[in-house]
Amino acid sequence: MQFEELRYVCQEAAIDVVARGRPVPPTIVLPGPERTQLVALTDFPDDDETRHALIAQFAADRVTPEAIPAWGFLAEAEVGGLDALVVAFGARRHAPHITASRFGVEGGLEEFAPSEELDPTALPFLHPLQHAVDALPAQAPEGSPPGDVFGGTLPIHPE
Repeated sequence: MQFEELRYVCQEAAIDVVARGRPVPPTIVLPGPERTQLVALTDFPDDDETRHALIAQFAADRVTPEAIPAWGFLAEAEVGGLDALVVAFGARRHAPHITASRFGVEGGLEEFAPSEELDPTALPFLHPLQHAVDALPAQAPEGSPPGDVFGGTLPIHPE
């Protein structure tokens, strides 16, 4: 999977989560070679320091031991004065990116905005996810095409 495909996987995960109904709990997307896991953070704290600690523990418990080289994060937010779903995503050797989609009148999502690099000062509680994937060995799975650090396509399966 290439980095652009990670964006697509995270956006599809966002569509899937929104289809289940609102409010959407903050959700971590964990792509894997056999399935993509969606982990809802139902008791997500309000302050960044506690969020950072929670995400750091999650990364230590799941990302590092499972050698997951990419991540995504979904959360409801206000964008331009309208309710939207924000999608942040990152991978080993790639700066995190962000995109968003407004909630449509029929309950789904509108078209996603083009993704852009996430400002390092924005969403600082996500830094432990990026640090965890950057610390993984830089070895593509055996048989992967050049530049493919993820090992193929990733179907979405909720955890």
